[in-house]
Amino acid sequence: MIKILIASLLLLNASIYSFTVHTTHGDTIPLSNYQHKTMLIVNIATGNENRVGQLAGLQQLQQQFADSLIVIAFPSNSFNNESRDDAEIQQFCKQQYGASFLLASKGVVDSTGIQPVYNWLTKKTENGVMDGRVTGDFQKFLIDPNGNFAGVFSGSVLPTDSMLVAAIKDTF
Repeated sequence: MIKILIASLLLLNASIYSFTVHTTHGDTIPLSNYQHKTMLIVNIATGNENRVGQLAGLQQLQQQFADSLIVIAFPSNSFNNESRDDAEIQQFCKQQYGASFLLASKGVVDSTGIQPVYNWLTKKTENGVMDGRVTGDFQKFLIDPNGNFAGVFSGSVLPTDSMLVAAIKDTF
């Protein structure tokens, strides 16, 4: 009976590491590859008017903390600012910002058809910590090296904001 209860609790609160990311290159990467690293998960949109500071800042973070941090960008048209397809997004981010951060395939980050990772990030029944929703482009979810929530930051917060950088450093 106790084993069944424990198994049920483990299923209720799946780990972030149980998910895979489909990339703009067509690869599938398990998030378990990033155990013991801090993850910054961000929904991006290359048509958003704030893309310059956001995408350049994400690249800066990836370079600055390359040994300890993985930035994972999830392109989405959920807020009507991403008209490009995966290949165009990948080319744009690489050419304009030298993007070395991980670019997931374009998908939904809110409502019907939500990507599994975002379902986990926004549902307490999945993550065991909090309910929330993605309210706009460039919302950031910070996950510590043990797979725990370390913070959620609105899309108006730049990646280079001292508050976000301090939160990232606190996870190391």
